[in-house]
Amino acid sequence: MGSAHFFSMNMKGKLLKQIFCIILSIFIFIFSGFPSWAGETESKWNSTLLLAKSEQRIPDAKDLAAFMEEFWSKFKRANIPGIVFAVVKDGKIIFSQGYGYADREEKLPVNPEKTLFRLGSISKVFTATAVIQLVEQGKLDLKADINQYLKSFQIDKTFSPITPHHLLTHTDGFDVAWTIGAATHCNSAMPSLAEFLSQNLPKRVRQPGELYVYGDVGMALAGYLVEVVSGLPFTEYIDKNILQPLEMQHSSFAQPLSGELAKDLAVGYDYRNAAYLKTPFVCGKSNPTIGMSATATDMAHFLISQLQEGKDGKGRILSEKTVSKMQQQQFTNFPNHDGMSGSAYGWYERFQNNQLALEHGGSMYGYSSQIFMLPEHNLGFFFAANSEDKTQLRENLISQFLNRYYPEKKSEQVIPQPQLTPESQQRLQEMEGSYRFIRYPQDSLVKLFNIWFGPRPDMELKANSDGTISFLPKGSKWVEVEPWLLRYKDSNNYLGFRRDDKGKVTTTSLSNYVFVTYEKLAWYETGGFQKVILGFCLVMFLSASWVWPINPLIFRKASYTKMTEILQLLLGLIGGLNLFFVGAMLFVMLQVSYWEFFFGMPPLVIGLLYLPIFTTGMTTGLPIVAWLAWRDKSWSIIQRIHYGLIGIAAGFFIFLLSYWNLLGFNG
Repeated sequence: MGSAHFFSMNMKGKLLKQIFCIILSIFIFIFSGFPSWAGETESKWNSTLLLAKSEQRIPDAKDLAAFMEEFWSKFKRANIPGIVFAVVKDGKIIFSQGYGYADREEKLPVNPEKTLFRLGSISKVFTATAVIQLVEQGKLDLKADINQYLKSFQIDKTFSPITPHHLLTHTDGFDVAWTIGAATHCNSAMPSLAEFLSQNLPKRVRQPGELYVYGDVGMALAGYLVEVVSGLPFTEYIDKNILQPLEMQHSSFAQPLSGELAKDLAVGYDYRNAAYLKTPFVCGKSNPTIGMSATATDMAHFLISQLQEGKDGKGRILSEKTVSKMQQQQFTNFPNHDGMSGSAYGWYERFQNNQLALEHGGSMYGYSSQIFMLPEHNLGFFFAANSEDKTQLRENLISQFLNRYYPEKKSEQVIPQPQLTPESQQRLQEMEGSYRFIRYPQDSLVKLFNIWFGPRPDMELKANSDGTISFLPKGSKWVEVEPWLLRYKDSNNYLGFRRDDKGKVTTTSLSNYVFVTYEKLAWYETGGFQKVILGFCLVMFLSASWVWPINPLIFRKASYTKMTEILQLLLGLIGGLNLFFVGAMLFVMLQVSYWEFFFGMPPLVIGLLYLPIFTTGMTTGLPIVAWLAWRDKSWSIIQRIHYGLIGIAAGFFIFLLSYWNLLGFNG
């Protein structure tokens, strides 16, 4: 996505200078605490509150207009071309307004009734609605093995059977997948949903129903069930059974859009290197999970149907009873505790400011969006922007909206003092350690991009002498209120822990947001350890690259055996090529948008991935050459230590390459 820009870079003239700068920046990157920047950015924007939390207001058109004018005046500085915001309450659209431009170059303003936005993952709510319709009609059983419906392929039996219930709650147990090659520029034939799924299903990594891990695989399978059970293509089914009844005439799952819908689509932008870059229309191969495009007015009608028991005006898409079931909590990571967030069917829950919300966010190349409902208040809103959400825009909108209209009440529950018993101290010691946000692909090189450059850095839990646990790097302190359940002071935020059959802590989940789960890392997976190893490798490779070419200037060539000269050459090549690979890969990761990979592996990345295969092959032959050269009596002790350390670094580097899926072409 945006590959024309990517490949237009003038690599030849600047490459040597850039690589030199990158190598220098690597050391700064390794030891600078880079991941904490995400937290700093978030706290910077979250410090901007539009109203103190002292008084609740009733949302009306006039006050919402003032709220959004102030919101837009603050956030348009974040390089966002345009946004749209629509609010519904008690079955009516009470506010709908666009801000900024749908097309910057043409100065075309955002029109809430006419301008379409790509909705990305909000598409999943429509897919879930379609599945629930078929359940309501008795054509689909939420508790049945999906293999009994699948025709073109079957799910392997590594674990227990997967049901539609698991698909709609993101508890299917599949590995996170589908970044590389999951989309096209719409200039070639799209595979059918059956073809795409049968050829690209990732491995199953856990029992279904065990843990909520947000992803695309389950909802794509749910969309395929809609096709199989209804006998209609997915896009046609949605249009006939959801969009038409709700009179959503300016919305579609079609990829690409055609006619007036295509002309009215807001231009997507990626702000990079101080420039607005137009993003191409992306045809996602997993249409049920990302394919929807819609206007704010149409999305307001969909929200009304969800808040008004399945009906908007004359159109009904679900019965009252079915809507109620769809919006009920169907899974939580805290099954033995009340008041914890979980997943409904297609929606996920949020607890904030003492409110229970149902919501879903969406991102697409050049677009970001959010739907948000407060069923208790019969209120919901839709928000979209024609830019990626790089400044926590949606989170800030939600927080500021709730702070203005539903201000937080301080919790009246008293948190007990930590109980310093041998048992509690033992539990805290077992909780202690490094943790990583669980949503990343295990077998793809995108793992590197998600973890090192993603929005959620690794975090650490540290047991304190006073019986509390510190959540680092932010330093908040949590108290154990019952075994394996921590609570944050003056809040209803909890951390719960899961353990395996041997009692070892495996994950921790946050109670307010069902999708926030962190897995506990082994010591060799922690960022601190891997940074030290990477730093050691780079220093050794740098020394090998310098020593190899200047060695003949220091020592007489005749003083070495032929095998020693081969060893020096081998170490120099391994060090130089590995150093170049790290610098070039870092350069690519910093320059290329994450969305580029959805079109497939960029050719430059493919070219770079040949280097570690080559150097790994040389490294495996290194012990034999070193053993033969070791008999050279002209070596000094310093040289023997130096060569030995370079060899050790080359071995460690293979471990790093394998761990981050960089050894081979892992898409």
